[in-house]
Amino acid sequence: MKKQESGSFVRKLVSGNSIYSILFYIVIFYLIFVYVALPSVYAFTPVSYISAVVSGSMVHQQPEINSTYYGWLESHGFNMSAVKTWPFPDGISIGSLAVAYKVSPSQIMVGDVIIYHINYEGLNEDVIHRVVNETEINGTYYYTTKGDANPFSFPFEYNIPYSHVVGKVEYVIPYLGYPKYLLYSLSNYV
Repeated sequence: MKKQESGSFVRKLVSGNSIYSILFYIVIFYLIFVYVALPSVYAFTPVSYISAVVSGSMVHQQPEINSTYYGWLESHGFNMSAVKTWPFPDGISIGSLAVAYKVSPSQIMVGDVIIYHINYEGLNEDVIHRVVNETEINGTYYYTTKGDANPFSFPFEYNIPYSHVVGKVEYVIPYLGYPKYLLYSLSNYV
């Protein structure tokens, strides 16, 4: 009897007709994506890093973005005509995948969006923010970043050495980062 019940459960699981079946296929897709597709992308393309956007710091939401992004840039002397030519002029949505390429330090310009790793006062994570200043000191490049939706640069965003930069964001793929966003959100409640 138990063998027949387990066979029935397996048929229901792979049938695609139940919520368990749909969840099963989502898990299978995610595992294939993470353990087969992503390693292939890293091995056979110039992509150096892919990260999910898990915070709203790059989301352009009206009317707040007028002060946190455009107002901040204007008050800090940025040429607003040049700002309009920057990558991702409409920001980056939560749940997107940011695809980054490793570039030389001189190829990262003010206005570019970069991914860098921080380990600062208990924060140990990737940050996806826009470069608002760059400095070269004795051949070493340093960057200051700011999230478009943040009112200012946080203390950890000043003088980020190039060695912490994982890559320059070249593409954004909407929605594919939601599994990581959901896990990130759940971890904040645990």
